[in-house]
Amino acid sequence: MKKRMKKESDQTEFTEETVLAFFVRHLDGLKWKYHRFADRPVLFCGFNGSDVLWDFNMVARQKSDGDFLLAVSSFIPNKARPERRAAASELLTRINWELTLGCFEMNYADGEIRFRTSMIMPGADITDAIAEHLVRSNICIVDERMPQIMAVLYSNVTPEDALKPKEEKPAAAAEPRFDFN
Repeated sequence: MKKRMKKESDQTEFTEETVLAFFVRHLDGLKWKYHRFADRPVLFCGFNGSDVLWDFNMVARQKSDGDFLLAVSSFIPNKARPERRAAASELLTRINWELTLGCFEMNYADGEIRFRTSMIMPGADITDAIAEHLVRSNICIVDERMPQIMAVLYSNVTPEDALKPKEEKPAAAAEPRFDFN
């Protein structure tokens, strides 16, 4: 019979505060600025992506005895105008179909678009690496997909065309280092 290794977390009582501390440690390690409301287990932060700045938040909520929801939500700074909401919805659905982690969502009433990564797990199983993974994967996916979203929101690019890979310029033929006569 194998003995179970006792983890440091086995002695910690998990609350929304102690779970939120995993996100705090990650942000502090990156030296990122963030804001915290005293009355809610939520952190707010901004990210400077490749093409645009956006806000995101991190949430820790107790769901049941010992289980916690960890969620990271990025808020796309541009809302879909009413005439582009159907195209935006189609684009987000097509993107979601390809994703294995997270999902894009759009509020049809006001056009707000966000991206959410989340998981529910026992407090004792949460690690700094899990909090880092939720944050990092969220902002990387948003940063990767932002040009496609902006193309659909602000041009007549179809969702299908926005998802097509960009054609790379053909590499120039290499000059020979020497010439045979």
